[in-house]
Amino acid sequence: MSDTIPYLREAYIAQLAVRRASLLTSKISEEHLQKGISKEDKSPVTVGDFGAQAIVINSILKNFPNDEVVGEEDSTLIKEKGIKDVIFQHVKAIQTKDQPFTEQLGHLTSGDEVCDIIDRGNSKGGRSGRIWALDPIDGTKGFLRGDQYAVCLALIVDGEVKVGVVGCPNLPHDLADTSGPRGGLFTAVKGQGSYFQDLHKDVIYPFTKGESLSVKNEFDITQARVVEGVEKGHSAHGLQGLIKQKLGIVQPSVNLDSQVKYCAVSKGDAEIYLRLPRVVDYQEKIWDHAAGYLLVNESGGKVSDMYGNDLDFGNGRTLNSQGVIASTSTIHSEIIKAIKSIVGENGEKLEEFCKK
Repeated sequence: MSDTIPYLREAYIAQLAVRRASLLTSKISEEHLQKGISKEDKSPVTVGDFGAQAIVINSILKNFPNDEVVGEEDSTLIKEKGIKDVIFQHVKAIQTKDQPFTEQLGHLTSGDEVCDIIDRGNSKGGRSGRIWALDPIDGTKGFLRGDQYAVCLALIVDGEVKVGVVGCPNLPHDLADTSGPRGGLFTAVKGQGSYFQDLHKDVIYPFTKGESLSVKNEFDITQARVVEGVEKGHSAHGLQGLIKQKLGIVQPSVNLDSQVKYCAVSKGDAEIYLRLPRVVDYQEKIWDHAAGYLLVNESGGKVSDMYGNDLDFGNGRTLNSQGVIASTSTIHSEIIKAIKSIVGENGEKLEEFCKK
């Protein structure tokens, strides 16, 4: 049975790699060793960010040497700050702890090798070939706060997302019960559904033996729970508030960092994820959405831009679209209709909201 599952090996290697990278980031967070390094856009980059990228890219290229990787980071800051050996020591510790999977994932042997493998995430993306999109720590600010973040990896084949894996070290198994167990590994394969397992347990093989996920398509708009980003610089919270008012949604939103929001929708812990642009010409990065996009779609939901168009992951390193809406399938058209009634059919009024 498992032999007939498409992209089974890719999904398994992605799960192992994301789990190992999640162990690394959790260790650094727990030890309070992270000290954010400022990038030009002022978003923090941590030792965990670089270490996670090195682990995942090394794992992917060991198994699929002809594939490309679109990674968020390069080694410039590592070299400027002289922290390659610090990163390597963290990577080495996790490789030792995760030693049973060395044969599948390989191991890095020096700080120089860490830098070299990080720089292999330099693909420009595109419509042809096998390209992995990686966000080593999505939600770096949440990570630094000890809050929600995710390690996100997706395989894009000829512009179409085929595999998505998201590791969420701090996500409660039940979003309504924050006192319960935390840590989830989410996996989706095109045409095979979405699945969940405990991040802290051995990876389930094949992934289809995990907990099958399904959005709550039986909920109407009045029952819908909304998740939005924490950082006001990442989405237009004011415009999103108007849309919720237009839809008659009265429940307060839950604010979460990273692609954890996609996971919440796919798991049935929320019905709507709103991400509307604060800058008219802002283009979303493919690594911020590819894995989550597949998770929600394979859970029976729908993901589009703010006008209802499908997301295009073959455009390069960015999406050639505005905003992202993820929701259950049954209410998606209502959300798009509400957005267009406020910003115009083609976004004619969007700029005035972006200025607020």
